[in-house]
Amino acid sequence: MKLRNIVAACVAALTITAGAADAQPIKTLPTQRGCSAHFLVAVPGGANTAEGIPDFVPHGGNVFMTGLLTRMGTAGEIEPLWVSYPSTPFATSEYKKSAAGGYKRARATVAKLAKACPDARFSFTGYSLGADIAARLTSDIAHGRGPIPPERVSGVALFANPYQGDNGAVLSYGTSPLSRGSLGPLPGGYGKLGPRVLEICNAGDLVCSMNEAHRGLVSPALRTNMAAGRIPFGEFNTLFRSLGLGAFSVFKGMGRHGSYTLAQQREASNWIIEQSHNSVAWGHA
Repeated sequence: MKLRNIVAACVAALTITAGAADAQPIKTLPTQRGCSAHFLVAVPGGANTAEGIPDFVPHGGNVFMTGLLTRMGTAGEIEPLWVSYPSTPFATSEYKKSAAGGYKRARATVAKLAKACPDARFSFTGYSLGADIAARLTSDIAHGRGPIPPERVSGVALFANPYQGDNGAVLSYGTSPLSRGSLGPLPGGYGKLGPRVLEICNAGDLVCSMNEAHRGLVSPALRTNMAAGRIPFGEFNTLFRSLGLGAFSVFKGMGRHGSYTLAQQREASNWIIEQSHNSVAWGHA
């Protein structure tokens, strides 16, 4: 296989992994959401959601089941909702643009609910691009830059966080303390909310446990927009030539990124429920 074909295949696989087809908008259905004592705000990852999906519709890899398990495990006391946004990084927009749009939508959702339901507490979960968004929102809240004070945050569970490592989070069973995300740690980490954050990362996951030899992929990947014809083939070629046969291990890392299990989703749900009970005991009700 020619090197250029390998590069194209990697870019295509990256797109499928974290931002594939441009999903068509779904018309938002009217809903009368009342106040709940506790909301779980779930942020799907790339290509896992689309503009206009109603927030009461469960969807998104990993956060789909985490939300449903949490609702069932608390008999509806914790109400999950799923943030929809245009999630097409690498395919029809650059990664940072997609992340910014998702962050804006998630933050606005929390602000609106917090204002309408002043006694409600909040938990967050996210996968991949959604974990990026939820992690930054958690950090902003912890450092006084968020839409709610940190006292209103109960727990956070993140899958495949690109900011994995050195943020003060609790690591899930099986997550290596040596894992480092593709985007590096968050400035200031999770602050006082660190003990309430669970990070779940598969060993070898290209996004949250990046092989240092592959870190050169990050910069050109962040600038990739296939629909606009912006694919830095030259930079990808240089990296893959330096990796030699090791370039094929990139595909393995992508596979690890998509291999989270029901057991891990249950672990995330149990964490959210446990932290909810703890926050009540601490007087955060």
